[in-house]
Amino acid sequence: MATNWTLVVSRSALTELAKLEDTIKDEAVEAINELREDPFPPDAIPLRGSVNRYRIKFYRNRYRIVYQVSVKQHRVIVTRVRPRSSAYLGY
Repeated sequence: MATNWTLVVSRSALTELAKLEDTIKDEAVEAINELREDPFPPDAIPLRGSVNRYRIKFYRNRYRIVYQVSVKQHRVIVTRVRPRSSAYLGY
C-alpha cells in the first residue's frame, strides 16, 4: 500500500506554472501530482551541492521541476517549474 506524501507548491512555483502554455502546464501538473505518490521516481536526480533537493524533467525534457523532500515530515515542496535554461540559477 502506497502512502501519500504531503505536497506543497511554493508561491513562486505557482507563478511560474501559471505562465506556462496549457499543454506544458498540464504535463507539469501531472508530474507534480505524481510526486505525491513517489518523490523519488527513477528519473529524479539529486542536485549537486544541495541536501534533499531533486529535479525531474518534463515536456520533451525541456523543462524542470525542482523540489525538496523532507523525509522526516513526509513532505514534498516544489520550488521551481522552469525551462531548463533557468531552472538552476541561484542554486
